[in-house]
Amino acid sequence: MKKPLGAFWGAAAIAAGLAFAAPTLADQPSPKHPMAQEHPIEFDATGIIPPMPWSIPGVTEPIQSVRDRMATDKVTTLKLRRGRYIFMTTVFSFEFTVNLEGKLDYMKTIDQCVGGRGTSTLLVKCRKMQPVEH
Repeated sequence: MKKPLGAFWGAAAIAAGLAFAAPTLADQPSPKHPMAQEHPIEFDATGIIPPMPWSIPGVTEPIQSVRDRMATDKVTTLKLRRGRYIFMTTVFSFEFTVNLEGKLDYMKTIDQCVGGRGTSTLLVKCRKMQPVEH
């Protein structure tokens, strides 16, 4: 009867020693899955005059709530994952995507009003999806 108990306590001691010696999962940095990685995306809509509030639905507060915090007179950086998003002001909106590398894309038909394709900076140059005249 003593032999099985001795084997049990010996195995328990070894397991306890391994638990203290081996790093736990919490101690090891876990690599992020590419789909979960957030990318810093800069939004520059300072060309829109007069300034107006803007929003990214599902990421920022609703446009009715943002007021001065998310106005086009400020350059803002948001962390976004890969996916489809909408840039929205009180006057217009357009869809853009962020890829796995954190680069932007959008419809070619809005190129005269939006810049930054293939970069991590979205440059909005129009007030109503028409070029801003200086």
